[in-house]
Amino acid sequence: RCDVVRIFKQEGLDGFEGFSLGNYVCTAYWESRFKTHRVRSADTGKDYGIFQINSFKWCDDGTPGGKNQCNVPCSDLLQDNLKASVECAKLIVKTDGLKSWDTWGSY
Repeated sequence: RCDVVRIFKQEGLDGFEGFSLGNYVCTAYWESRFKTHRVRSADTGKDYGIFQINSFKWCDDGTPGGKNQCNVPCSDLLQDNLKASVECAKLIVKTDGLKSWDTWGSY
């Protein structure tokens, strides 16, 4: 958890779009338990990485009709350095807010 906090802070998530760092740490915990290599099936496509970012809208894994709005291969979201995951999460938050993640609202 401490590594995640340090990286999120370095990548500019503390206060990003008005949300404190704890909001991002909590979301990452409940989405993946901080497991950067986690992939799970979703209603459409798959969810990838620490934030469980979906392949239909946000990244490219070949999902039919996928939008790839983060302009990134989904495999980049499985890296331990978290740079691609944080950048994509920032775009999601700018677009839809943290409400994009059901776990943020629940926890």
